[in-house]
Amino acid sequence: MSAAQRLLPAGFEDLEPLAGKWLLGSERERRDARCSRDMESLERFYGLMLPRMDAIIAHLDQWPLDALPEAEQRLLALSRSFIEVAPAVELFRSPQVPDGFPWQRFEVLT
Repeated sequence: MSAAQRLLPAGFEDLEPLAGKWLLGSERERRDARCSRDMESLERFYGLMLPRMDAIIAHLDQWPLDALPEAEQRLLALSRSFIEVAPAVELFRSPQVPDGFPWQRFEVLT
């Protein structure tokens, strides 16, 4: 894939295959994606992202949050998806919060 075709910054080419499913712009999209996928899918995403998070954070820390270049904005969006998925994998072992309020009823106002 050429540099012009990449969605993510140089050095994060290994995460490009995740972009199609996990580059989500809003909290609602991230929550809906987490809740509608099976644990195998969440664990696969989590397993690919976790070892890269220190490098992602270090890379994004080079810019103020409101001045991220486009590729870095997409890397941040991918990281936010990871943050949404992490509790499902680490704590709940379920895409949805067990015994929680039905996720479809939550409305996030922005």
